[in-house]
Amino acid sequence: MTVESEALLVKEWQSLHNSHERYEQYALIIKLFSVAVTLFSFAFYQVTIVITLLLAVLWLQEGIWKTYQARTSNRIELIEQALLENDLSAFQFYSQWSKNRPSAAGLVMEYIKNALKPTVIYPYFPLIFITVIFM
Repeated sequence: MTVESEALLVKEWQSLHNSHERYEQYALIIKLFSVAVTLFSFAFYQVTIVITLLLAVLWLQEGIWKTYQARTSNRIELIEQALLENDLSAFQFYSQWSKNRPSAAGLVMEYIKNALKPTVIYPYFPLIFITVIFM
């Protein structure tokens, strides 16, 4: 690997790392919005099923968001390995993803799998539980 290609990989790594961190910040915003929705529903005695479904939608939305973040992580890990082995071309994030893109059913399964991770399931599961029990 040339010094120039290594420098390009380092730039790509930095860019993807910044994106990865932004995904995490936006996921936190989705979580905070979910808490606010739950508090609002308690304050105004909204219908339990509506709030529960809205929380489920936000939960799955974060699962989709985390799937995008995971794709970024995959490329970051590939870059890190390539920098160790000196074997990868820079700026291939989208073409790499397109090459490995799953079917529609595979994408849905990927979204669900990410939505069920403990860091994503919280706070949705407790909020849904609280909503169903106390409303």
